[in-house]
Amino acid sequence: MFKKRIYTLIEVKNRELLGKSLFAINLADAGYSVVIGKKSNLYYYSKYFASGIFFFKGMGSKNLKLMQNLKKLGHKIVGFDEEGLVMNHVMSIPGRVNSECMKLVEYFFTVGKKQSVNTLKVYPQYKKKIQEIGNPRFDLNKPRFKKFYEGEVKEIKKKYGKFVFFPSKFTIINSALFKGIPNNSELGAGRKILESDFEDQKKIEKKLLRFFNYFPKKYPNIKIVIKPHPVENKDYWKKLINKINCKNLILADNSYSTNSYILAAEFNVGSNCHTSLESYLFGKSTLNLRPSRKDGIIISELIRAVSGKDILDVKELEKVIVDWFIKKRKFKNNLNSKDKKILNFNLTNTSKDMSYYFQKKINKIKFPLKVKEDKLSNYFYLIFLRFIKRIRNFYYSFSQNKKKADYARLKFSGLEIDELKTYIFQLCKSLNKDYHKFKVIEIHPGCFCIEKK
Repeated sequence: MFKKRIYTLIEVKNRELLGKSLFAINLADAGYSVVIGKKSNLYYYSKYFASGIFFFKGMGSKNLKLMQNLKKLGHKIVGFDEEGLVMNHVMSIPGRVNSECMKLVEYFFTVGKKQSVNTLKVYPQYKKKIQEIGNPRFDLNKPRFKKFYEGEVKEIKKKYGKFVFFPSKFTIINSALFKGIPNNSELGAGRKILESDFEDQKKIEKKLLRFFNYFPKKYPNIKIVIKPHPVENKDYWKKLINKINCKNLILADNSYSTNSYILAAEFNVGSNCHTSLESYLFGKSTLNLRPSRKDGIIISELIRAVSGKDILDVKELEKVIVDWFIKKRKFKNNLNSKDKKILNFNLTNTSKDMSYYFQKKINKIKFPLKVKEDKLSNYFYLIFLRFIKRIRNFYYSFSQNKKKADYARLKFSGLEIDELKTYIFQLCKSLNKDYHKFKVIEIHPGCFCIEKK
């Protein structure tokens, strides 16, 4: 029997793979065939794929040619903006959601009502296409998934004991690819937002450096664990920690997930960071360190709303931590009615999973049937195509910019089928689903299909 095929793309493995795996399980359980993999792999092998719907994670102009090529191959397309929870300002939307891409998609999915409202101000003619579904990342932060992380949480607690978790978000000032705003960044709304974010990050850096330079020495029994954003330069933090030279200021072991650190920590200290929302959804206390009294363009009202504490000064930060650890005065993330309205306005999938909303919309699309089966998809072709891929990668290793190659590896270090099967097994266990009812196979190099048997 023909199964409707969905292709979902991954760019930053640490941030997206687990959520996309859950998305794949839910849709496979509903009778779909779902293929996940690194963005470049899915694009490259698309000419061999059965016709289906490509779920794009970005809608910028660089996706236009790819969408056009996929259309020619007989696929249909739906779009999304992975950063839509925060990057949804009316002024930035034309740069993030390309008008020609909007013509090509069946739907443009948003993370919540706020993003839909702002997108409609730019593209009122596409009212029927713009639909809210949420983001799969936040499905993993619901209470029922706490047991999924139990093993890692126990290991982290054994390794570090009690600690405060500092996930950093210096994606501009400490990018592994290019520090600061690139000179070739075009003038306009997009650059204005980058500049605002850059200034906010510099202010937060100044505050954190001041804090780290005195707090660990003053309170040697309170541990601080720092986990950089996946695209940051880790050497920045290694040098800082070595310079301060305090055993209680620790760089996180990157083999554990951010969600596990959130659950293992006493509480989370972020700055306009998604981890604050993830902490709230887990029922964990979170503190938001603000760059300045007046919010910059990029500052999210949602992050401020879900944070248990919203502070400006490092002395205030010190007091909160001391109150928690020494005076045993703890705080919780209790949202008032106004904050709850902000949460529900910004994020759709707070109760039901994103796949529920996605499926409702996808069922209205007439699935393409140009190619009913995958081409060159068997064991022998897989071995052959892997060999060709190794030759191609070897050639690119000489022509590719080393810094860009290293940056790409930071975003996606690789994915093997056994690793994916482990994730699927653990997720099924958390969902009380029978793992043996699912089939996980590699149909082309780096392209993994999840279906119900």
